[in-house]
Amino acid sequence: MNTQQLIDLLKLGNFEEQNVRVAVFDENACFLFVSTTLFGFSEDYLGMSVYDYYKGHLSESEVLKVKNCFARALNGEFSREQIILTNRLNRDAITWDVEFNPFIDDEGNKRVLSKIRPHEVNLTTSSTNFFIREMVEQSSDIFTVFDKDYNFVYVSKADATWNGKPLVGLNIKDVVSGKNLKKFYQRADRAKESVGEIITDTVFMEMGDDEESVFECSMEYHDFNQLGHYFLDRTADVTERFRRNREIDSQKATIDKMSKWTALGQMAANIAHEVNNPLAIIELQVQAIERRGETISSEQLLEKIRSIGEQKNRIANIVSSLNIYSQDDRSMREMTSLSSIVHDSIALFKTGLVDESLRIVFSNDADSDLVNINSSEIIQVLINLFNNSHDAIAGLKEQWIEINLLDDAQHVILEVLDSGQGIEKDIAQKIFNRFYTTKSKEKGTGLGLNISREIIMDHGGSLTYDPDSEYTTFSISLPKSELL
Repeated sequence: MNTQQLIDLLKLGNFEEQNVRVAVFDENACFLFVSTTLFGFSEDYLGMSVYDYYKGHLSESEVLKVKNCFARALNGEFSREQIILTNRLNRDAITWDVEFNPFIDDEGNKRVLSKIRPHEVNLTTSSTNFFIREMVEQSSDIFTVFDKDYNFVYVSKADATWNGKPLVGLNIKDVVSGKNLKKFYQRADRAKESVGEIITDTVFMEMGDDEESVFECSMEYHDFNQLGHYFLDRTADVTERFRRNREIDSQKATIDKMSKWTALGQMAANIAHEVNNPLAIIELQVQAIERRGETISSEQLLEKIRSIGEQKNRIANIVSSLNIYSQDDRSMREMTSLSSIVHDSIALFKTGLVDESLRIVFSNDADSDLVNINSSEIIQVLINLFNNSHDAIAGLKEQWIEINLLDDAQHVILEVLDSGQGIEKDIAQKIFNRFYTTKSKEKGTGLGLNISREIIMDHGGSLTYDPDSEYTTFSISLPKSELL
């Protein structure tokens, strides 16, 4: 039998199911054939010395074992040895049984038939390659291997084509263009810079009929030494997941907005009443000036002008706070003093108060209270906490809300306490759940604390309830900003 006939027979064998690698070598220990590997790199072995293949995976003593075995085989002696080989992927040291079988083909050429397999074989390890291949081929994701020039060398879908041509052998630029090709190259560059790390991108592709598909592409770079450098890429169709998430985000934004405008609607009548009070005072002062005419003294005139100015400032503060609260640009953030936001929130909250018995105290013990925030959103959170406190302590003999501003090295901390005696343990575990509320349908939707916490988390902070406090206490922590 000549060498090629032997190789053709070996190609019919399915050695990977037994976790066995079979190879044929010439007298110079160069590969003439090697059984198929998972990603089809077998052609890259041809002509390579077995010692070059093992370079980087075997110690010098183990390479010497292989050389001695091969030398005995060339002399017509069957040889077997155990070698310790380092796994490329996880760098584990595994003991392998290696056999070298000598033969001379019909043309008189010395050849060596080699077999290598793990020394300890069980049902799991013996079928590893088979199961991996099955998982890859049956997966709805597409697994692709590119060489260093970004040519397709393997595609998990055996019949994968592009414009009628098999993908294997094509270059990525034959398939992808424009911004997605640019993203592919950028992903590959990042993968090369971070060997062993998975680099993931989201790719949008027009699929015709104005439909857009969304793919999640994850790439990993591998250096297979003498075999070359390859990129392993997984492409998953996440269109439906992306659309669902987009719908959820849209619904969440709508609910958030509804919550804010519901609160504004509840305060509208009281705000109108609050604005009318200073307007009435201004009107009375103007009438007094007109009635007194020239008989009014300069001192009396200045006093009335000062009174008008104070009422004007009162109206301006109400309008200013309301304008900040009603802003709808979630992305607009700026460095702001948190104490000023507290003052605006208290002013706006007071406009909705009918009960004069509620006492509000604010103390600022922070050395620095600069934070990078969306003022409207933080005011929304504070007013929600104030409203919750007001509703919870209604009817108590002692009604107060205390706001304390503190800071540490990295955070500005705002505590909101009220005269309530805390929240029952089983209820406290649910208060941040969406749609959970202890209020009546007329007063609560169960969205306030859930949305408030998400707003604070979106700012890189936290909103928590303190179950160990003597009074009902919520704490807001926000990252501190410093002036440059």
